[in-house]
Parts: sequence; C-alpha cells; structure tokens
Amino acid sequence: MKCELYFVGKTSDKYLIEGVEIYTKRLSHYLPVNIVIIPPSTLAEAKKVVEEEGRNILSKIKPRDFIVLLDETGQMHTSPELAQKMQKWMVEGYSKLVFVCGGAYGLSPDLKNRANYILSASRFTFTHQMIRLILVEQLYRAMTIIRNESYHHG
Repeated sequence: MKCELYFVGKTSDKYLIEGVEIYTKRLSHYLPVNIVIIPPSTLAEAKKVVEEEGRNILSKIKPRDFIVLLDETGQMHTSPELAQKMQKWMVEGYSKLVFVCGGAYGLSPDLKNRANYILSASRFTFTHQMIRLILVEQLYRAMTIIRNESYHHG
C-alpha cells in the first residue's frame, strides 16, 4: 500500500524540514511515501480559505483512497493503538492511505465528510507545520510496532 501525506503550504522552519525528511526516509523503508504540498489559499476570509484548500485537497483524492484527517476533534490513540488502526487500514483493500494536515485555519466540512477517519494527535494545539513532524514520526513508530521492531519502548 502507498502512503501520501497532504500538507497545506510549505514548512519554513529548518528543524521541522529536517525532521520530516529524516522520518519520511525511515518510513519509506516500510511503504512508499509521497508528500504532496497543497498551495495555501491567498483569500482573506478564514472560512473561504478553508473551503478553497479543502477543494484543492479533494481534487487530488481518488474514490479508493483511505483518508485520515488530523484534526483536534478527532480520536486520540496511543502509539500501539494507532499501529493497530494502520494495520487494519492497510489490509482493507484501499489503494492509498492518505493523511491530511490542514492549513492554519483547519479543514473544510466537505473534507471532513469525505474522511474515512479523523485523528487527533493530542489535546494540545500544535502549529500546522509542527504537526507534520509529529505525524510522520508516529507513522514511522506505528510501522516499527507492526513489525515488532525495537524503536518503540512502550
């Protein structure tokens, strides 16, 4: 199964860029990973920004893709629980596992309606750039748990 990570806008902090690169490379040993950068909206009104970014993301999603949104309203899991979810999703016959991190104003209702699953990384609020590193590290951790490798010491 392929994995795609949809991120709205580019990451500007060097340490986050390097961290995402490190964990994406590690994750790619387990499954093909592609990062898709969605251009941020240039509109002024937050609601319109969210709608436009949502349309751009939805235009890239195929019917057989399994969509996981990162959103503060989603379900929270431990790392082993996320690994169990991922293992289940990977055997359900979808063509791609797509994780979506929205922009600064969040995710559109249409995108939330299309999602197969909504995941929350934490009760804390993170920047839309920082959550990318947290996500890719947790995906890597989940794969090491699935493979019973020594990275996770839970």
